Amino acid sequence: MTERAAPSTPARSARVNGLNRLLMRLLKIAIISTLLFMLAAEMISSGPKTRPPMVSAVAWVQWAVSMFAIGVYIWYRPGRKRWIAAAALASLAATGLDVLVDQGTRGVGTAELFALLLLMLFAVRHWDAPPGRWVAIAVGAALSVLGIRLFAPEYEGAQVGGIVLILMAMSTVIGFGAYFRSLDKLRRETQEEVRQAERLELAREMHDFVAHHVTGMVVLAQAAQVTSTDPKKAFADIEEAGLAALTSMRRMVKMLRNDDSGAGTNPLGDLAQIEDLVDRFNREGTDTTCFISPELAGNVAPEIAATAHRIVREALTNVRKHARGATRVRVVVAAASGQGLEVSVRDDGRAARGRLAESGGGMGLLGLGERIEAVGGQLRAQPRPEGGWETAAWLPRAAAETA
Repeated sequence: MTERAAPSTPARSARVNGLNRLLMRLLKIAIISTLLFMLAAEMISSGPKTRPPMVSAVAWVQWAVSMFAIGVYIWYRPGRKRWIAAAALASLAATGLDVLVDQGTRGVGTAELFALLLLMLFAVRHWDAPPGRWVAIAVGAALSVLGIRLFAPEYEGAQVGGIVLILMAMSTVIGFGAYFRSLDKLRRETQEEVRQAERLELAREMHDFVAHHVTGMVVLAQAAQVTSTDPKKAFADIEEAGLAALTSMRRMVKMLRNDDSGAGTNPLGDLAQIEDLVDRFNREGTDTTCFISPELAGNVAPEIAATAHRIVREALTNVRKHARGATRVRVVVAAASGQGLEVSVRDDGRAARGRLAESGGGMGLLGLGERIEAVGGQLRAQPRPEGGWETAAWLPRAAAETA
């Protein structure tokens, strides 16, 4: 259903999404800056009796591997798991080189360690994505042995304790990755369930539209038989009705077949049933009035009438759920310019806050917008300057064929 709470309004939702993107970008910049600073500090740091790693050629190889791992984190996108695998294999090779060549200095890899932990999060979250699950296993192996070059072997138990700490951190990251993966899976399953339910309902109601057009064709044919109508005109009218039926059928079949159609393609209801919606809503205790322009009767395509009914139904449900203190609701379905009509639902309530406002699921506004765009219309949902909320849409009287 459409949401009126802050996250669901087009303008405010855009601001919230923009703020979230900005915060995520700033967080990523902070992480990258920290990793680079950590890597630079590793290269130049030294103890009382040890030289800095920058004097060793092996350390520069490890520096390059760390920079590569950081770069993979910077430019990683879903579907680029091969680069994660490359970073893990490079880390394993750098650790093997450290074991084979005694460089006489402490190894470099703390920044690489944190970068690989972040990449492990992505690898687990996109567990089933190509090139396969072995990528996460490779990253785990690289992290497990990384402690060999980070902790001095001369201190008894230092490497063992360090590896244990790394394994604990890795298990935490794996847990977060699995949690995010379960959220992604739940979201996909929920969307698919909504789409499947909408398609089934659309399939059940398709015969109503087909019957409407076919009945019109039959009436035209019967009228031509009993009147002195010009046969050419009668055939032209029948042809026009047939083309309208084919267009309507093609549009609905496209909705049924489109995997990305989203929610909200339910074609139930017509203009005559809008008053029933308003009456039921009025009986629930809110002063609700309705006006439907008489000139629209019989001059609106079935898909458009069903879409107008859906707009009113969703908007009234939205008022009931989110409009605190609403005392008046005005529903208007009137003729508009450009051979169209405007459907509007306005109230004087205030936006709800808390769990009730957040319980809409985030699908309503998207689904309603897609339904309206599918017939060539435009949706507007926004706060009113004088207070309250407005859900309005311009619709053509005859549905436009979508590309």
